[in-house]
Amino acid sequence: MDDTTLATPTEPRHGADSVRELVVVACLSATCAAALGCRRADPGPDLQIVGESTRVRLEDPVPAQTPWLVGGRVQLVAARGEKLGIQVLHRGQGAVSLTLATTGVTIGGYEVDSFAVTRPSTDMYGGGRSGTFADGLTPATVPTSNPAYFELSVSEALAPGTYTGELAVGERRLPVDLRVVAATIPPLVPRVWAYADPRELRSTGPAPTADEVQCATLFAAHGVWLTPDLHLEWYAARRALVAGMHDLPVVISDDPAIAGGEVRAWIEATRGTGVVPFAIPIDEPTTPEARAKVIALAKAVRAAGGGQETFRFAVTADPRPEYGDLIDLYISLRTPRSANGTQWTYNGAPPRAGSMVLDAATPGPRTWGWIGYRWKLPVWYVWDALYWHDRHNRKDTPLAGRELDVRRDPTSFDGGEDHGNLDGVLALPGPGGCRPTLRLAAIRRGLYDRKLLELAAACDPAATAALAEKLVPTALGDAPATGVPSWPTDEATWELARRELLELASCPRR
Repeated sequence: MDDTTLATPTEPRHGADSVRELVVVACLSATCAAALGCRRADPGPDLQIVGESTRVRLEDPVPAQTPWLVGGRVQLVAARGEKLGIQVLHRGQGAVSLTLATTGVTIGGYEVDSFAVTRPSTDMYGGGRSGTFADGLTPATVPTSNPAYFELSVSEALAPGTYTGELAVGERRLPVDLRVVAATIPPLVPRVWAYADPRELRSTGPAPTADEVQCATLFAAHGVWLTPDLHLEWYAARRALVAGMHDLPVVISDDPAIAGGEVRAWIEATRGTGVVPFAIPIDEPTTPEARAKVIALAKAVRAAGGGQETFRFAVTADPRPEYGDLIDLYISLRTPRSANGTQWTYNGAPPRAGSMVLDAATPGPRTWGWIGYRWKLPVWYVWDALYWHDRHNRKDTPLAGRELDVRRDPTSFDGGEDHGNLDGVLALPGPGGCRPTLRLAAIRRGLYDRKLLELAAACDPAATAALAEKLVPTALGDAPATGVPSWPTDEATWELARRELLELASCPRR
């Protein structure tokens, strides 16, 4: 980590101008195609509804049918305690509003910014597509953007039943049915840890800034811990932000002579708290020299009292015989099911896991919840979540790197050969810290799915296991390195599976 404080990120502007420009280009292209006698693709209906994990590309035809809009009625299904997101795709001008005749459901509306990708993400991120992608969210009671986005938070105390309402899109009015099932999802406990460089939030000392607190709170509401690796002197001031976090990411030196004392200090600071600190002092050791350094450092950690219950030495790599039993935690892109919950994974790219980049295929990181359930992953590690400056590929730019201007170019990481669109950016700079994205909402959707899988398994383990295997046959270390993913890339299939889980989780046979 450099010592230079990052500059204040620029707030991305609304993507309407760029969308208009692309629409003009599309119209010109269509005119040329018509002159040549080409048939235009069916654009689909003027109004449609999809879920929060559909990666909407504005140039694509709108789906002709979805489970959310059937026979002119909006049809939603949820568990008590669940948060449900829907995107309203509409070509007409006008405001969009959603109401329900119950106080047991809180509805939040959002304007959605769409960002133009001209250089698709490379294969390192699972590949990508050019076009204009819906993503950035700004709260709005009555949004006017296309798509408009709504989140429905269902109270745990709401009685099961069907609640009616209305979706208004410009002059159109559609009836809404929300069926609430008997299953109840308890509050989400984060199962994803996302690293964030605190300098992106104007924080360089032990105490978090107000921006950092706002961002951490936002991420926690999506089932994600947002925190940097903690220095020991930071722990007391930031303890409230990581309350409930069993595995605490911390900093130790990569010098064995220094690391031992730091490990002992961390063990003492967390004794009796139920917190187990861990550190990744050497990232992705690929050379014999780096692996030798891992072994030397791991021995120092073990000699200082480190181990599974006190302080875990972690490495982002696959197990190797030369490490013996010195590594307490492996975090691997290729974690196999045979690891049986002893390993974590991180980031993701198809066919191993859904990608979190802007131009990824549907359903992106929603897959993490299902994969986490099937592969028994305790934690999914995300590096980075607020990569608002390209710190690692500065080229000729000064520290701290090229500043992200998502409206001009959403490429966040650019190493030349590899580049990703909003790679490492799960939230955008916003007033008071962070504003959310649809990709962050997709992570939360997957974590709710995982809770439903667990509830369903308690009612009918065989049917739940069969459904999970059918939807995600292979992933992580049990999937091939390249090729198409084993899971479906249309969100409708995922939604139908979720609705099946809702019925299973309600224990219909009991």
